[in-house]
Amino acid sequence: MGAAVTYESPRLAPAREDRPLIGISASEVRDAETLRQIKEGEPPGREIALGTDYVTAIERAGGIPVVIPPVDSTLVDGLFDRLEGLCLSGGPDLDPVAYGADPADELGPTDPALDLFELGLAREAVRRDMPVLAICRGMQVLNVSLGGSLIQHLPAVSDVPHRQEAPGTVPGHPIAIETGSKLAEAAGATEIEVNTFHHQAIERPAETLKVTARAPDDTIEAVESPDNSFVVGVQWHAELAAGREVESRLFGELVEAASSHGRREFARSAG
Repeated sequence: MGAAVTYESPRLAPAREDRPLIGISASEVRDAETLRQIKEGEPPGREIALGTDYVTAIERAGGIPVVIPPVDSTLVDGLFDRLEGLCLSGGPDLDPVAYGADPADELGPTDPALDLFELGLAREAVRRDMPVLAICRGMQVLNVSLGGSLIQHLPAVSDVPHRQEAPGTVPGHPIAIETGSKLAEAAGATEIEVNTFHHQAIERPAETLKVTARAPDDTIEAVESPDNSFVVGVQWHAELAAGREVESRLFGELVEAASSHGRREFARSAG
């Protein structure tokens, strides 16, 4: 295995006139009552939650980030006609009904309606060969959308702690990366340290996805689609570590692939 990659200064994106539009799925909808309300704020209601680190990482990489709320499925085509790339974000457990399994006792809170929307986003992006970077739950959504399944409660099959208490800028464990993969190209190594904040993981990879990284306990940490121009999933929260070179390059490659996709789609529509 290659040497571990350490945290470095983030790579700033070059100035560009044609910043591609990158959609970020918002995979958590929660009751406002779970948050502290202030008297000057809005009345309590259902709220969409998304960490701003996703937005910052895409903006720094040269893209224009746009948060995608769960909307009616009839609007997805119009949405994808305007987007040039997609980031599937982290969030809560997926309901196992999506891959034909019974729920485990340890399953966390789920939102089947939101799952259905995000699974549809992933399938449509892959069908259109739109560049995708899928992060944590996003990688699990990508896998399930293409026919794979999940481990519902990772602690039942692994002694490696996959939910660290340290901040996301601190690595939790190493991963071994497949030589020749897009992740290996971004990392410049076959072993790096990553953070870890997940309760579930890929059990059976979708047939169209290739496993490109694993943790010491053999947990799948990254996947790619060989049949697509750029479809990469990582199990760790890359947006929290975007201040180092590996994750900065991953977001940069998403943006570059999205720019190319946008130019191809424009040429196709113009022709």
